[in-house]
Amino acid sequence: MIKYEDIIKRISFIEKRKTKNEEKIKFLIEENNTLSSNLKLLNQKKEMLEKMNQDLADLIPDKKKAADN
Repeated sequence: MIKYEDIIKRISFIEKRKTKNEEKIKFLIEENNTLSSNLKLLNQKKEMLEKMNQDLADLIPDKKKAADN
């Protein structure tokens, strides 16, 4: 037979686990936001370097041939 104390212990355990999971979710959301921001910055830098590379290729004939290959 299920005891009242067992039910209370189980509820307490579940509430503690819920709290830990909520904290973990909050941490992971913050980490995800940081990684997303870093990725956005890296993509911007990549686009800028690709544009600079294309500009150099337009100015230097040998560079243009290398960029095409």
